[in-house]
Amino acid sequence: MRVVLFIITVFWFFPVSSQTLQVMGSNEGFLPFYYGKGLNEGILVDVIKDFSMETGIEAQFRPMARKRQVWALQRGLANAVFASPLWMPLPDQMHAVGPVLTWRDRVFAQPGMPTDSFDDVSGSICLRRWFIYSDQLERRIGTHLVCHDGYNTQQILLMFLRKRCDYIVMNETEFRFLTLMGGIDPERYRTELIDSEWPVYLGILKTETALIEAAEGFFSNYSIDVEALLPELPRPDR
Repeated sequence: MRVVLFIITVFWFFPVSSQTLQVMGSNEGFLPFYYGKGLNEGILVDVIKDFSMETGIEAQFRPMARKRQVWALQRGLANAVFASPLWMPLPDQMHAVGPVLTWRDRVFAQPGMPTDSFDDVSGSICLRRWFIYSDQLERRIGTHLVCHDGYNTQQILLMFLRKRCDYIVMNETEFRFLTLMGGIDPERYRTELIDSEWPVYLGILKTETALIEAAEGFFSNYSIDVEALLPELPRPDR
């Protein structure tokens, strides 16, 4: 009987730090939010490190193919992911903490190009192939805009900087990170035109009640200073 009571007591008072927050990230990386070998660099990586230091909970990023995220959650290979509520895997089984930050796709333009509204945008634009953009932009492609496709953001950014197109749509933080890496002033190209934006949450499996409680407490008083972090981030491998 004493042994049973001892075991119950141990589990009742077992510290939350014994659990691990296992955050999935794309195995291709996601500049500048997480990247590097084993996804060990980036803004969200630093955020999770701060969370771990503050709460004492071990935390790690787990590289995972995006199409296998649901499978990984169901198999217990991970218990969390950064995502928008509209794109959250297993939405009925996840608790959304946050929002942690806002994802914003901004239109960038060559100096001197008109940018007061989307009705002014004409000429040529560099976009990622197979990527979905807003209706206000899509309806101008083929009529007012010649579209040049690229396979990834680095490629379309290079096309833009070489002036092969007048406009580009990119995540604003990624644009700033990559141009700063190249010693280029990103403010030369910035416009006020936002193609789309949405909040990003840390989704945690609802079964991980202790991790959810710790994350809610941490992010309720935590803010991400992206401008301060960007210059400190290491150069990506590729």
